[in-house]
Amino acid sequence: MNSWNLFLLYSLVLIGVMLLAEISYRIFKLNTEATRKIAHVGSGITALTYPVFINNYWVVLGLTISFTFILFTCKKIGLFPSIFSVGRKSYGELLFVWSSFFLFWWHQHTGEQIHFYLPFSILVFADPVAAIVGKYLPIKIYRIFNHIKSLGGSVAFFITTFLLSYYFLSGISLENVYLISLIHTVFLTITEGVSVKGWDNLTIPSASLIFLHLIL
Repeated sequence: MNSWNLFLLYSLVLIGVMLLAEISYRIFKLNTEATRKIAHVGSGITALTYPVFINNYWVVLGLTISFTFILFTCKKIGLFPSIFSVGRKSYGELLFVWSSFFLFWWHQHTGEQIHFYLPFSILVFADPVAAIVGKYLPIKIYRIFNHIKSLGGSVAFFITTFLLSYYFLSGISLENVYLISLIHTVFLTITEGVSVKGWDNLTIPSASLIFLHLIL
């Protein structure tokens, strides 16, 4: 499939994810936090297929620029409340889109698939798990820069991140993979804990990529 067709196909899929979140919000009356997670995980799973079908980072850059414009415009004029009606200031949607591009570009530059799959998988799965658990099992509330965090969410992030780290790092024949996975997990859990206003969508994959660059 040529680059233009790939661009159109991925654009339709990503727009479909946004529409699914909106339908869930308007028809099934899911709250905004739930519909934002639908958009987050749905678009994340879609982006995780980039290395399988796309071998030209210009396609991903085109998608990134296009959806930056779409997201910014929709937020500005009040469309897609399922994604943007959140009671706090957040840059998460835009940072998420650009993180997927940066990780894809870096993966193509280095030729190491783990540079894309591990950081982005953590962003796609561990981050929403932490948010969901933190909401329904807060356990212990703490504040970072006047933003509420919870010990329950941090523990959920830690467990999910460790499982993903161990799975991906085990595939590249590292010595002491358990210890390396643990250090990586602690590093990212601290990073997630101090990141606010959606900046975790950038700081988490960036911190993971720096760690991988140091150990590989």
